[in-house]
Amino acid sequence: MDFFRGLYIIPWSKNYISISLDVLIVAFLIYKTYTTLRRTRGIQLLFGVGIIWISGSLAEYLGFELLEWILTNIRPALVFAIIVLLQPELRRLTGDLARIRLLRLFFLKPTFDLDPIVEAIRAMSQEKIGSIIVLVKDISLKDISENAVPMDSIVTSEILQTIFFKNSPLHDGAVIIEQNRIVCAASYLPMSSSVEISTLGARHRSALGLSEETDSIIIVTSEETGDITICYEGEMIHPVKPLELKALVSGLMSGNKKSKDESQRKSKDKDSGVII
Repeated sequence: MDFFRGLYIIPWSKNYISISLDVLIVAFLIYKTYTTLRRTRGIQLLFGVGIIWISGSLAEYLGFELLEWILTNIRPALVFAIIVLLQPELRRLTGDLARIRLLRLFFLKPTFDLDPIVEAIRAMSQEKIGSIIVLVKDISLKDISENAVPMDSIVTSEILQTIFFKNSPLHDGAVIIEQNRIVCAASYLPMSSSVEISTLGARHRSALGLSEETDSIIIVTSEETGDITICYEGEMIHPVKPLELKALVSGLMSGNKKSKDESQRKSKDKDSGVII
């Protein structure tokens, strides 16, 4: 409230630019926070915290001393509870901020030879071999790759198919590819907490979860149906035809997120479910 009271005594002729920028930045942060949390359980937690905060103010106004004392002592702990319980959402929010185009000028441009990757995915799709391949763009996945099996290998179709072969000890996790090198295999990705995709299997939930927190492109093949799915920026493109896979991934690499036919297929599978 002190901020709004101070607006009356600010010499607007000298500070209107900084005040406008201040308001725009705060509005942008609020908008990004809401769009990040609106499809997760985090928004329910924030509503609960808001109710407790408002109840404390009402109890003080109405003179409910016991209720006021309880809520007053609870309030300081709410800040720490939000930080602890909203860790996945906070990582996703910082990832969204890192996707701002102006900030991308400071990142090394990713390079990929998509031919062996596409060839492997087409073969695994045809043979119904389950796989999950992560193509790293600007946001590093070092914290995830450090807990996986390191490889530092060239990218070939044969290596990728060998990794995801059903009896392979590495087939159960994700392969992370960065700067045209296989960084690691058997990597376990963060699961999506979105309430809309509870019917999805582990691979697709992991792929969607990573896409919500980073700008990586995650490609999944189903071991039940052989369908190809791409997860990018918190959205799922399914099914992807093998012949259009390379063009679609190339478009996402260059920042062309929405093509004419992608938008018609995108999010219905979140509700209907995708079998792995």
